[in-house]
Amino acid sequence: MRIPSRHQLVALLLVATAGLTACSRSGSAAEDMGPSGPPRSGGTLTVAADKEPDCYDPQVSPADVTASLMRNVYDSLIAQRPDGTFTPWLATGWKVSGEGTVYTFRLRRGVTFTDGTPFDATAVKVNLDRIAAPATKSEYAAALIEPYRSATVVDRHTVRIRLSRPFAPFLSALSTTYLGFHSPRSLHAAPGALCAGGPSAVGTGPFRFVSHTKGQQAEFVRNPRYAWAPQGAGHQGPAYLDKLVYRFLPVGFVRIGALLSGQAEVADGVPPQHTRTVRADRRMRLISQVPPGVGYTYFLNTRRAPFADRRIRLAAACALDRHTLLESVYFGQRRPADSVLSPATPGHHPSPGAERPDRARADRLLDAAGWHHRDQEGYRTWHGHRLSVDLPFVADFTPAEQRTLDEGVRADLGKVGIEVRLIRLAANDFLPRRNAGRYDMVAFRWPAADADVLRTLFGSGQTFTQGGYNASRTADRVIDAWLWSASTVGDRARRDALYARIQRRIAAQGYALPTAVDRRVMGAHRRVRGLTFDAHAWPLFQGVWLAGAR
Repeated sequence: MRIPSRHQLVALLLVATAGLTACSRSGSAAEDMGPSGPPRSGGTLTVAADKEPDCYDPQVSPADVTASLMRNVYDSLIAQRPDGTFTPWLATGWKVSGEGTVYTFRLRRGVTFTDGTPFDATAVKVNLDRIAAPATKSEYAAALIEPYRSATVVDRHTVRIRLSRPFAPFLSALSTTYLGFHSPRSLHAAPGALCAGGPSAVGTGPFRFVSHTKGQQAEFVRNPRYAWAPQGAGHQGPAYLDKLVYRFLPVGFVRIGALLSGQAEVADGVPPQHTRTVRADRRMRLISQVPPGVGYTYFLNTRRAPFADRRIRLAAACALDRHTLLESVYFGQRRPADSVLSPATPGHHPSPGAERPDRARADRLLDAAGWHHRDQEGYRTWHGHRLSVDLPFVADFTPAEQRTLDEGVRADLGKVGIEVRLIRLAANDFLPRRNAGRYDMVAFRWPAADADVLRTLFGSGQTFTQGGYNASRTADRVIDAWLWSASTVGDRARRDALYARIQRRIAAQGYALPTAVDRRVMGAHRRVRGLTFDAHAWPLFQGVWLAGAR
Protein backbone atom coordinates (compact mmCIF):
# COMPACT_ATOMS: atom_id res chain seq x y z
CA MET A 1 0.00 0.00 0.00
CA ARG A 2 2.66 2.46 -1.01
CA ILE A 3 1.12 4.37 -3.91
CA PRO A 4 -2.42 4.97 -5.08
CA SER A 5 -3.34 2.86 -8.09
CA ARG A 6 -6.09 0.81 -9.62
CA HIS A 7 -4.88 -2.16 -7.54
CA GLN A 8 -5.79 -0.18 -4.43
CA LEU A 9 -9.28 0.34 -5.80
CA VAL A 10 -9.67 -3.38 -6.32
CA ALA A 11 -8.62 -4.01 -2.73
CA LEU A 12 -10.82 -1.20 -1.46
CA LEU A 13 -14.00 -2.33 -3.14
CA LEU A 14 -13.50 -6.00 -3.90
CA VAL A 15 -11.49 -7.31 -1.11
CA ALA A 16 -14.32 -9.30 -0.64
CA THR A 17 -14.75 -9.41 -1.43
CA ALA A 18 -17.41 -3.14 16.25
CA GLY A 19 -18.51 -2.03 18.88
CA LEU A 20 -21.20 -0.22 17.27
CA THR A 21 -21.21 3.47 17.85
CA ALA A 22 -21.64 5.22 21.15
CA CYS A 23 -25.37 4.59 20.71
CA SER A 24 -25.63 1.73 21.80
CA ARG A 25 -16.65 -15.45 18.46
CA SER A 26 -17.57 -17.19 15.95
CA GLY A 27 -15.50 -19.15 13.48
CA SER A 28 -16.96 -21.33 10.81
CA ALA A 29 -20.58 -22.31 10.44
CA ALA A 30 -19.89 -24.98 7.88
CA GLU A 31 -21.79 -28.06 6.96
CA ASP A 32 -19.55 -31.11 7.04
CA MET A 33 -17.24 -31.03 4.04
CA GLY A 34 -14.61 -33.34 5.46
CA PRO A 35 -13.47 -36.54 3.81
CA SER A 36 -15.28 -39.84 4.24
CA GLY A 37 -13.36 -42.90 3.20
CA PRO A 38 -9.83 -42.88 1.81
CA PRO A 39 -8.88 -39.93 -0.42
CA ARG A 40 -8.47 -40.62 -4.12
CA SER A 41 -6.09 -38.89 -6.48
CA GLY A 42 -6.99 -37.46 -9.85
CA GLY A 43 -9.53 -35.27 -11.56
CA THR A 44 -10.10 -31.60 -12.29
CA LEU A 45 -11.85 -29.27 -9.85
CA THR A 46 -13.49 -26.19 -11.35
CA VAL A 47 -14.22 -23.23 -9.07
CA ALA A 48 -16.77 -20.62 -10.17
CA ALA A 49 -15.08 -17.53 -8.72
CA ASP A 50 -16.83 -14.24 -7.98
CA LYS A 51 -13.76 -12.07 -8.55
CA GLU A 52 -10.70 -12.00 -10.78
CA PRO A 53 -7.40 -10.56 -9.56
CA ASP A 54 -6.32 -7.35 -11.21
CA CYS A 55 -2.73 -8.42 -10.46
CA TYR A 56 -1.55 -11.93 -9.56
CA ASP A 57 1.58 -10.80 -7.71
CA PRO A 58 0.69 -10.74 -4.00
CA GLN A 59 3.89 -8.85 -3.18
CA VAL A 60 2.44 -5.98 -5.22
CA SER A 61 -1.35 -6.30 -5.08
CA PRO A 62 -3.24 -5.73 -1.81
CA ALA A 63 -6.35 -7.56 -3.06
CA ASP A 64 -7.71 -10.37 -0.91
CA VAL A 65 -8.69 -12.30 -4.04
CA THR A 66 -5.04 -12.28 -5.13
CA ALA A 67 -3.89 -13.67 -1.79
CA SER A 68 -6.62 -16.29 -1.75
CA LEU A 69 -6.11 -17.59 -5.29
CA MET A 70 -2.30 -17.45 -5.19
CA ARG A 71 -2.18 -19.41 -1.94
CA ASN A 72 -2.20 -22.37 -4.32
CA VAL A 73 1.18 -21.24 -5.70
CA TYR A 74 3.05 -19.52 -2.87
CA ASP A 75 3.95 -20.96 0.53
CA SER A 76 4.95 -19.01 3.66
CA LEU A 77 7.63 -19.39 6.31
CA ILE A 78 4.99 -20.14 8.95
CA ALA A 79 1.26 -20.75 9.16
CA GLN A 80 -1.17 -19.00 11.47
CA ARG A 81 -3.76 -20.99 13.38
CA PRO A 82 -7.28 -19.58 13.91
CA ASP A 83 -6.44 -18.84 17.57
CA GLY A 84 -3.60 -16.54 16.51
CA THR A 85 -0.72 -18.92 17.30
CA PHE A 86 1.77 -20.14 14.71
CA THR A 87 3.14 -23.39 13.36
CA PRO A 88 6.13 -24.21 11.10
CA TRP A 89 5.83 -24.34 7.33
CA LEU A 90 8.83 -23.55 5.13
CA ALA A 91 10.62 -22.72 8.36
CA THR A 92 11.07 -25.58 10.82
CA GLY A 93 11.58 -23.22 13.74
CA TRP A 94 12.57 -19.70 14.77
CA LYS A 95 14.04 -17.65 17.58
CA VAL A 96 13.37 -14.04 18.53
CA SER A 97 15.96 -11.85 20.21
CA GLY A 98 15.26 -10.46 23.65
CA GLU A 99 14.57 -6.97 22.33
CA GLY A 100 12.26 -8.38 19.65
CA THR A 101 14.11 -6.95 16.65
CA VAL A 102 15.97 -10.01 15.32
CA TYR A 103 14.23 -13.15 14.03
CA THR A 104 16.30 -16.19 13.11
CA PHE A 105 14.56 -18.85 11.00
CA ARG A 106 15.75 -22.41 10.35
CA LEU A 107 14.49 -23.47 6.93
CA ARG A 108 13.12 -26.78 5.82
CA ARG A 109 15.54 -28.82 3.70
CA GLY A 110 14.69 -30.32 0.35
CA VAL A 111 12.14 -27.68 -0.71
CA THR A 112 12.24 -26.59 -4.35
CA PHE A 113 10.36 -24.11 -6.48
CA THR A 114 8.40 -25.62 -9.33
CA ASP A 115 11.09 -24.46 -11.79
CA GLY A 116 13.64 -26.59 -9.91
CA THR A 117 15.32 -23.71 -8.05
CA PRO A 118 16.13 -24.64 -4.42
CA PHE A 119 14.31 -22.77 -1.68
CA ASP A 120 16.96 -21.47 0.71
CA ALA A 121 18.01 -18.49 2.80
CA THR A 122 19.03 -16.56 -0.30
CA ALA A 123 15.50 -16.94 -1.71
CA VAL A 124 14.06 -15.53 1.52
CA LYS A 125 16.40 -12.55 1.45
CA VAL A 126 15.80 -11.81 -2.23
CA ASN A 127 12.02 -11.82 -1.76
CA LEU A 128 11.96 -9.70 1.39
CA ASP A 129 14.36 -7.18 -0.12
CA ARG A 130 12.16 -7.00 -3.20
CA ILE A 131 9.00 -6.37 -1.13
CA ALA A 132 10.67 -3.55 0.80
CA ALA A 133 12.22 -1.92 -2.26
CA PRO A 134 10.34 1.25 -3.36
CA ALA A 135 10.75 0.22 -6.99
CA THR A 136 8.45 -2.78 -6.40
CA LYS A 137 5.62 -0.41 -5.55
CA SER A 138 4.18 -2.88 -3.10
CA GLU A 139 0.70 -1.75 -2.07
CA TYR A 140 0.29 -3.89 1.05
CA ALA A 141 3.07 -6.43 1.61
CA ALA A 142 5.62 -3.68 2.35
CA ALA A 143 3.27 -2.15 4.93
CA LEU A 144 2.91 -5.55 6.62
CA ILE A 145 6.65 -5.52 7.33
CA GLU A 146 7.11 -1.77 7.65
CA PRO A 147 10.00 -2.06 10.21
CA TYR A 148 11.94 -4.49 7.96
CA ARG A 149 15.61 -3.50 7.87
CA SER A 150 17.57 -6.39 6.36
CA ALA A 151 17.94 -10.13 5.94
CA THR A 152 21.24 -11.93 6.37
CA VAL A 153 22.07 -15.36 4.96
CA VAL A 154 23.68 -17.15 7.93
CA ASP A 155 24.00 -20.38 5.97
CA ARG A 156 21.98 -22.08 3.26
CA HIS A 157 19.19 -23.07 5.66
CA THR A 158 19.33 -20.23 8.17
CA VAL A 159 18.25 -16.63 7.64
CA ARG A 160 18.38 -13.77 10.14
CA ILE A 161 15.88 -10.92 9.73
CA ARG A 162 16.44 -7.57 11.43
CA LEU A 163 13.73 -5.03 12.19
CA SER A 164 14.18 -1.38 13.08
CA ARG A 165 11.94 -1.79 16.12
CA PRO A 166 9.95 -4.49 17.91
CA PHE A 167 6.95 -5.40 15.78
CA ALA A 168 4.48 -7.86 17.27
CA PRO A 169 2.45 -8.43 14.04
CA PHE A 170 5.55 -9.66 12.19
CA LEU A 171 4.82 -13.39 12.47
CA SER A 172 1.24 -12.90 11.33
CA ALA A 173 2.51 -10.93 8.33
CA LEU A 174 4.93 -13.72 7.43
CA SER A 175 2.05 -16.22 7.40
CA THR A 176 0.19 -14.41 4.60
CA THR A 177 0.38 -15.01 0.87
CA TYR A 178 1.50 -11.39 0.53
CA LEU A 179 4.87 -12.46 1.93
CA GLY A 180 5.00 -15.72 -0.02
CA PHE A 181 8.07 -16.52 -2.10
CA HIS A 182 8.69 -16.14 -5.82
CA SER A 183 11.42 -18.25 -7.38
CA PRO A 184 14.55 -16.05 -7.57
CA ARG A 185 14.87 -17.22 -11.16
CA SER A 186 11.47 -15.76 -12.09
CA LEU A 187 12.26 -12.54 -10.20
CA HIS A 188 15.42 -12.17 -12.25
CA ALA A 189 13.99 -13.26 -15.60
CA ALA A 190 10.65 -11.47 -15.77
CA PRO A 191 9.64 -9.46 -12.68
CA GLY A 192 7.33 -7.32 -14.77
CA ALA A 193 5.34 -10.37 -15.88
CA LEU A 194 4.34 -11.53 -12.41
CA CYS A 195 1.18 -9.43 -12.24
CA ALA A 196 -0.09 -11.19 -15.37
CA GLY A 197 0.10 -14.59 -13.71
CA GLY A 198 0.52 -17.78 -15.68
CA PRO A 199 3.83 -19.64 -15.98
CA SER A 200 5.84 -16.60 -14.83
CA ALA A 201 4.36 -16.97 -11.34
CA VAL A 202 6.60 -19.65 -9.81
CA GLY A 203 6.39 -20.68 -6.17
CA THR A 204 6.90 -23.74 -3.96
CA GLY A 205 3.17 -24.38 -3.49
CA PRO A 206 1.02 -27.45 -4.19
CA PHE A 207 0.00 -26.18 -7.63
CA ARG A 208 1.77 -24.70 -10.64
CA PHE A 209 0.15 -21.79 -12.49
CA VAL A 210 0.05 -22.87 -16.13
CA SER A 211 -2.24 -20.43 -17.94
CA HIS A 212 -4.47 -17.39 -17.58
CA THR A 213 -7.07 -16.00 -19.94
CA LYS A 214 -8.09 -12.55 -18.75
CA GLY A 215 -11.78 -12.28 -17.99
CA GLN A 216 -12.28 -16.01 -18.35
CA GLN A 217 -10.19 -18.41 -16.28
CA ALA A 218 -6.91 -19.40 -14.63
CA GLU A 219 -5.54 -22.97 -14.66
CA PHE A 220 -3.26 -24.72 -12.19
CA VAL A 221 -1.77 -28.23 -12.23
CA ARG A 222 -0.47 -30.36 -9.37
CA ASN A 223 3.11 -29.96 -8.19
CA PRO A 224 4.14 -33.63 -7.98
CA ARG A 225 7.14 -32.86 -5.73
CA TYR A 226 5.15 -31.11 -3.03
CA ALA A 227 5.87 -32.56 0.42
CA TRP A 228 5.96 -29.60 2.83
CA ALA A 229 2.46 -28.60 3.86
CA PRO A 230 2.25 -26.70 7.18
CA GLN A 231 2.73 -28.67 10.35
CA GLY A 232 -0.64 -30.04 11.41
CA ALA A 233 -2.13 -30.11 7.91
CA GLY A 234 -4.14 -33.24 7.27
CA HIS A 235 -2.26 -34.03 4.08
CA GLN A 236 1.49 -33.45 3.64
CA GLY A 237 2.14 -34.75 0.14
CA PRO A 238 1.21 -33.59 -3.37
CA ALA A 239 -2.32 -32.36 -4.01
CA TYR A 240 -4.84 -35.07 -4.83
CA LEU A 241 -6.26 -33.05 -7.72
CA ASP A 242 -4.59 -33.21 -11.11
CA LYS A 243 -5.86 -29.80 -12.06
CA LEU A 244 -7.53 -26.77 -10.49
CA VAL A 245 -9.44 -24.32 -12.70
CA TYR A 246 -10.91 -20.96 -11.68
CA ARG A 247 -13.65 -19.64 -13.94
CA PHE A 248 -14.34 -15.95 -13.35
CA LEU A 249 -18.11 -15.46 -13.15
CA PRO A 250 -18.87 -12.20 -11.29
CA VAL A 251 -22.67 -12.48 -11.66
CA GLY A 252 -24.14 -14.46 -8.77
CA PHE A 253 -26.89 -16.39 -10.55
CA VAL A 254 -24.42 -17.34 -13.30
CA ARG A 255 -22.04 -18.87 -10.71
CA ILE A 256 -24.90 -20.79 -9.11
CA GLY A 257 -26.06 -21.95 -12.52
CA ALA A 258 -22.56 -23.24 -13.27
CA LEU A 259 -22.54 -25.13 -9.96
CA LEU A 260 -25.99 -26.69 -10.33
CA SER A 261 -25.44 -27.61 -13.98
CA GLY A 262 -22.16 -29.40 -13.24
CA GLN A 263 -19.94 -26.89 -15.06
CA ALA A 264 -18.24 -26.22 -11.71
CA GLU A 265 -17.79 -28.32 -8.58
CA VAL A 266 -17.41 -25.29 -6.27
CA ALA A 267 -18.98 -21.81 -6.36
CA ASP A 268 -17.35 -19.10 -4.28
CA GLY A 269 -19.34 -16.15 -2.95
CA VAL A 270 -22.80 -17.72 -2.91
CA PRO A 271 -25.21 -14.73 -2.80
CA PRO A 272 -27.59 -14.76 0.20
CA GLN A 273 -30.64 -15.04 -2.06
CA HIS A 274 -29.25 -18.24 -3.60
CA THR A 275 -28.24 -20.17 -0.47
CA ARG A 276 -31.67 -21.78 -0.17
CA THR A 277 -31.47 -22.95 -3.78
CA VAL A 278 -28.08 -24.59 -3.22
CA ARG A 279 -29.13 -26.17 0.07
CA ALA A 280 -32.31 -27.56 -1.51
CA ASP A 281 -30.28 -29.52 -4.08
CA ARG A 282 -29.34 -32.82 -2.43
CA ARG A 283 -26.22 -33.04 -4.58
CA MET A 284 -24.83 -29.87 -2.99
CA ARG A 285 -23.55 -28.60 0.33
CA LEU A 286 -22.72 -25.19 1.72
CA ILE A 287 -19.56 -24.40 3.61
CA SER A 288 -18.92 -21.03 5.21
CA GLN A 289 -16.36 -19.21 7.29
CA VAL A 290 -16.31 -15.92 9.17
CA PRO A 291 -13.24 -14.08 7.84
CA PRO A 292 -11.02 -12.11 10.20
CA GLY A 293 -10.36 -8.41 9.76
CA VAL A 294 -12.84 -5.61 9.11
CA GLY A 295 -16.19 -6.41 7.50
CA TYR A 296 -18.14 -4.09 5.21
CA THR A 297 -17.87 -0.76 7.00
CA TYR A 298 -18.76 2.86 6.29
CA PHE A 299 -15.86 5.17 7.12
CA LEU A 300 -16.81 8.78 7.91
CA ASN A 301 -14.47 11.54 6.75
CA THR A 302 -13.51 13.35 9.96
CA ARG A 303 -11.60 16.13 8.19
CA ARG A 304 -14.55 17.47 6.23
CA ALA A 305 -17.89 18.90 7.27
CA PRO A 306 -20.33 17.64 8.35
CA PHE A 307 -18.64 14.52 9.77
CA ALA A 308 -15.86 16.60 11.26
CA ASP A 309 -18.47 17.11 14.01
CA ARG A 310 -18.55 14.08 16.32
CA ARG A 311 -22.22 14.73 17.13
CA ILE A 312 -23.21 14.24 13.50
CA ARG A 313 -21.11 11.05 13.22
CA LEU A 314 -22.85 9.64 16.27
CA ALA A 315 -26.24 10.72 14.98
CA ALA A 316 -25.58 8.76 11.78
CA ALA A 317 -24.64 5.73 13.87
CA CYS A 318 -27.79 6.00 15.97
CA ALA A 319 -29.92 6.26 12.83
CA LEU A 320 -28.89 2.85 11.47
CA ASP A 321 -31.32 -0.02 11.94
CA ARG A 322 -28.84 -2.81 11.33
CA HIS A 323 -31.22 -5.66 12.08
CA THR A 324 -33.75 -4.52 9.48
CA LEU A 325 -31.04 -3.65 6.97
CA LEU A 326 -29.35 -7.04 7.23
CA GLU A 327 -32.66 -8.88 7.12
CA SER A 328 -33.55 -7.22 3.83
CA VAL A 329 -30.09 -7.47 2.26
CA TYR A 330 -28.88 -10.84 3.58
CA PHE A 331 -32.20 -12.51 4.38
CA GLY A 332 -31.24 -12.95 8.01
CA GLN A 333 -27.99 -14.75 7.14
CA ARG A 334 -25.71 -12.10 8.67
CA ARG A 335 -25.74 -10.78 12.21
CA PRO A 336 -24.93 -7.19 13.14
CA ALA A 337 -21.30 -6.46 13.88
CA ASP A 338 -20.51 -5.75 17.51
CA SER A 339 -17.12 -4.23 16.73
CA VAL A 340 -15.22 -2.80 13.82
CA LEU A 341 -13.18 -6.03 13.99
CA SER A 342 -14.65 -9.38 12.99
CA PRO A 343 -15.16 -11.86 15.86
CA ALA A 344 -12.79 -14.22 13.98
CA THR A 345 -9.91 -11.77 14.54
CA PRO A 346 -7.61 -12.39 17.51
CA GLY A 347 -8.05 -9.27 19.64
CA HIS A 348 -11.71 -8.74 18.71
CA HIS A 349 -13.58 -6.97 21.51
CA PRO A 350 -17.32 -6.23 21.48
CA SER A 351 -18.07 -2.61 22.29
CA PRO A 352 -21.08 -1.64 24.40
CA GLY A 353 -24.07 -0.20 22.61
CA ALA A 354 -27.47 -1.03 21.24
CA GLU A 355 -27.91 -2.87 17.96
CA ARG A 356 -31.27 -1.18 17.48
CA PRO A 357 -31.51 2.39 16.23
CA ASP A 358 -31.94 5.26 18.66
CA ARG A 359 -33.44 7.93 16.43
CA ALA A 360 -34.55 10.06 19.33
CA ARG A 361 -30.91 10.39 20.36
CA ALA A 362 -29.92 11.05 16.76
CA ASP A 363 -32.44 13.93 16.70
CA ARG A 364 -31.03 15.37 19.92
CA LEU A 365 -27.47 15.18 18.60
CA LEU A 366 -28.39 16.90 15.33
CA ASP A 367 -30.32 19.60 17.18
CA ALA A 368 -27.32 20.19 19.42
CA ALA A 369 -25.11 20.50 16.34
CA GLY A 370 -27.33 23.33 15.06
CA TRP A 371 -29.33 21.50 12.40
CA HIS A 372 -32.75 22.39 13.85
CA HIS A 373 -34.84 22.95 10.75
CA ARG A 374 -36.07 20.69 7.96
CA ASP A 375 -36.87 21.49 4.36
CA GLN A 376 -39.90 20.29 2.40
CA GLU A 377 -38.28 16.91 1.76
CA GLY A 378 -37.61 16.36 5.45
CA TYR A 379 -33.85 16.96 5.36
CA ARG A 380 -32.24 19.09 8.04
CA THR A 381 -31.00 22.57 7.20
CA TRP A 382 -28.75 25.22 8.71
CA HIS A 383 -28.86 28.77 7.33
CA GLY A 384 -30.38 27.48 4.12
CA HIS A 385 -27.85 24.66 3.64
CA ARG A 386 -29.09 21.07 3.55
CA LEU A 387 -27.35 18.43 5.67
CA SER A 388 -26.03 16.31 2.77
CA VAL A 389 -23.18 13.79 2.57
CA ASP A 390 -21.59 12.17 -0.47
CA LEU A 391 -20.95 8.43 -0.73
CA PRO A 392 -19.01 7.77 -3.96
CA PHE A 393 -18.75 4.23 -5.35
CA VAL A 394 -17.74 2.35 -8.49
CA ALA A 395 -20.61 0.15 -9.66
CA ASP A 396 -18.36 -2.31 -11.48
CA PHE A 397 -16.53 -3.09 -8.24
CA THR A 398 -19.50 -3.04 -5.85
CA PRO A 399 -21.44 -6.32 -5.47
CA ALA A 400 -25.23 -6.12 -5.72
CA GLU A 401 -25.88 -6.79 -2.03
CA GLN A 402 -23.53 -3.98 -1.03
CA ARG A 403 -25.29 -1.56 -3.36
CA THR A 404 -28.56 -2.59 -1.70
CA LEU A 405 -26.96 -1.99 1.68
CA ASP A 406 -25.88 1.48 0.52
CA GLU A 407 -29.48 2.23 -0.41
CA GLY A 408 -30.63 1.05 3.01
CA VAL A 409 -28.11 3.26 4.78
CA ARG A 410 -29.30 6.20 2.69
CA ALA A 411 -32.90 5.51 3.74
CA ASP A 412 -32.03 5.15 7.44
CA LEU A 413 -30.01 8.35 7.60
CA GLY A 414 -32.74 10.12 5.67
CA LYS A 415 -35.19 9.31 8.47
CA VAL A 416 -33.26 11.59 10.84
CA GLY A 417 -32.78 14.27 8.19
CA ILE A 418 -29.35 13.42 6.73
CA GLU A 419 -29.33 13.25 2.94
CA VAL A 420 -26.94 10.62 1.54
CA ARG A 421 -26.04 11.21 -2.09
CA LEU A 422 -24.80 8.02 -3.79
CA ILE A 423 -22.24 9.19 -6.35
CA ARG A 424 -21.63 6.65 -9.10
CA LEU A 425 -18.16 7.09 -10.62
CA ALA A 426 -15.87 5.43 -13.10
CA ALA A 427 -12.79 3.84 -11.57
CA ASN A 428 -10.47 6.46 -13.03
CA ASP A 429 -12.58 9.24 -11.51
CA PHE A 430 -13.02 7.58 -8.13
CA LEU A 431 -9.35 7.28 -7.18
CA PRO A 432 -8.37 10.96 -7.51
CA ARG A 433 -11.50 12.02 -5.64
CA ARG A 434 -10.89 9.47 -2.88
CA ASN A 435 -7.20 10.29 -2.54
CA ALA A 436 -7.97 14.02 -2.29
CA GLY A 437 -10.50 13.36 0.51
CA ARG A 438 -13.42 14.70 -1.56
CA TYR A 439 -16.02 12.41 -0.01
CA ASP A 440 -17.99 12.20 3.21
CA MET A 441 -18.41 8.44 3.44
CA VAL A 442 -16.69 5.52 1.73
CA ALA A 443 -17.37 1.83 2.30
CA PHE A 444 -15.22 -1.30 2.00
CA ARG A 445 -14.06 -4.41 3.82
CA TRP A 446 -10.48 -5.39 4.70
CA PRO A 447 -9.75 -9.03 5.61
CA ALA A 448 -6.74 -9.55 7.90
CA ALA A 449 -5.85 -12.13 10.54
CA ASP A 450 -4.23 -9.71 12.99
CA ALA A 451 -5.78 -6.78 14.85
CA ASP A 452 -2.88 -4.68 13.60
CA VAL A 453 -5.18 -4.04 10.62
CA LEU A 454 -6.53 -1.23 12.81
CA ARG A 455 -3.23 0.57 12.30
CA THR A 456 -3.70 0.41 8.53
CA LEU A 457 -7.25 1.74 8.77
CA PHE A 458 -7.06 4.26 11.64
CA GLY A 459 -3.42 5.28 12.07
CA SER A 460 -2.93 8.99 11.38
CA GLY A 461 0.02 8.22 9.09
CA GLN A 462 -1.99 5.78 6.99
CA THR A 463 -4.08 8.01 4.72
CA PHE A 464 -4.52 7.03 1.06
CA THR A 465 -1.88 9.49 -0.12
CA GLN A 466 0.53 8.12 2.51
CA GLY A 467 0.07 4.56 1.30
CA GLY A 468 -2.50 3.43 3.87
CA TYR A 469 -6.28 3.02 4.05
CA ASN A 470 -7.30 5.46 6.77
CA ALA A 471 -10.53 6.32 4.97
CA SER A 472 -11.98 8.17 7.96
CA ARG A 473 -8.84 10.34 7.81
CA THR A 474 -8.57 9.92 11.56
CA ALA A 475 -5.90 11.92 13.35
CA ASP A 476 -6.37 10.68 16.89
CA ARG A 477 -3.27 10.89 19.07
CA VAL A 478 -4.78 8.55 21.65
CA ILE A 479 -5.43 5.84 19.05
CA ASP A 480 -1.99 6.42 17.52
CA ALA A 481 -0.32 5.86 20.90
CA TRP A 482 -2.29 2.68 21.57
CA LEU A 483 -1.63 1.36 18.05
CA TRP A 484 2.08 1.95 18.48
CA SER A 485 2.12 0.21 21.85
CA ALA A 486 0.11 -2.74 20.54
CA SER A 487 2.54 -3.21 17.66
CA THR A 488 5.56 -3.31 19.97
CA VAL A 489 4.19 -5.41 22.85
CA GLY A 490 4.87 -9.12 22.55
CA ASP A 491 2.48 -10.28 25.26
CA ARG A 492 -0.80 -11.42 23.70
CA ALA A 493 -3.00 -10.39 26.64
CA ARG A 494 -1.52 -6.88 26.75
CA ARG A 495 -1.95 -6.48 23.00
CA ASP A 496 -5.57 -7.60 23.21
CA ALA A 497 -6.25 -5.13 26.02
CA LEU A 498 -4.88 -2.30 23.89
CA TYR A 499 -6.91 -3.35 20.87
CA ALA A 500 -10.02 -3.47 23.06
CA ARG A 501 -9.42 0.16 24.02
CA ILE A 502 -8.93 1.11 20.38
CA GLN A 503 -12.17 -0.57 19.30
CA ARG A 504 -14.11 1.14 22.09
CA ARG A 505 -12.68 4.54 21.15
CA ILE A 506 -13.49 4.06 17.45
CA ALA A 507 -17.08 3.36 18.45
CA ALA A 508 -17.27 6.23 20.96
CA GLN A 509 -15.92 8.73 18.44
CA GLY A 510 -18.07 7.44 15.58
CA TYR A 511 -15.18 7.11 13.16
CA ALA A 512 -16.77 4.19 11.34
CA LEU A 513 -20.10 2.42 10.99
CA PRO A 514 -19.65 -1.38 10.86
CA THR A 515 -22.62 -3.26 9.46
CA ALA A 516 -22.56 -7.05 9.42
CA VAL A 517 -20.31 -9.89 10.48
CA ASP A 518 -19.01 -11.07 7.13
CA ARG A 519 -19.26 -14.67 6.06
CA ARG A 520 -17.55 -16.37 3.14
CA VAL A 521 -20.07 -18.84 1.71
CA MET A 522 -19.14 -21.49 -0.83
CA GLY A 523 -21.36 -24.03 -2.51
CA ALA A 524 -19.82 -27.39 -3.37
CA HIS A 525 -20.88 -30.67 -4.90
CA ARG A 526 -20.98 -33.46 -2.35
CA ARG A 527 -18.28 -35.35 -4.21
CA VAL A 528 -15.85 -32.56 -3.23
CA ARG A 529 -14.13 -33.68 -0.03
CA GLY A 530 -11.56 -32.12 2.28
CA LEU A 531 -12.24 -28.46 1.52
CA THR A 532 -11.07 -26.31 4.45
CA PHE A 533 -10.08 -22.72 5.24
CA ASP A 534 -6.96 -21.26 6.79
CA ALA A 535 -6.85 -18.55 9.46
CA HIS A 536 -7.32 -15.88 6.79
CA ALA A 537 -10.51 -17.56 5.49
CA TRP A 538 -8.73 -18.51 2.27
CA PRO A 539 -9.89 -21.92 0.94
CA LEU A 540 -7.23 -24.63 0.83
CA PHE A 541 -7.25 -27.07 -2.09
CA GLN A 542 -4.08 -29.08 -1.43
CA GLY A 543 -6.06 -31.68 0.57
CA VAL A 544 -9.19 -31.63 -1.62
CA TRP A 545 -10.18 -34.77 -3.51
CA LEU A 546 -13.10 -35.86 -5.64
CA ALA A 547 -15.10 -38.88 -4.61
CA GLY A 548 -15.24 -41.15 -7.64
CA ALA A 549 -12.16 -39.58 -9.30
CA ARG A 550 -9.94 -41.99 -11.23
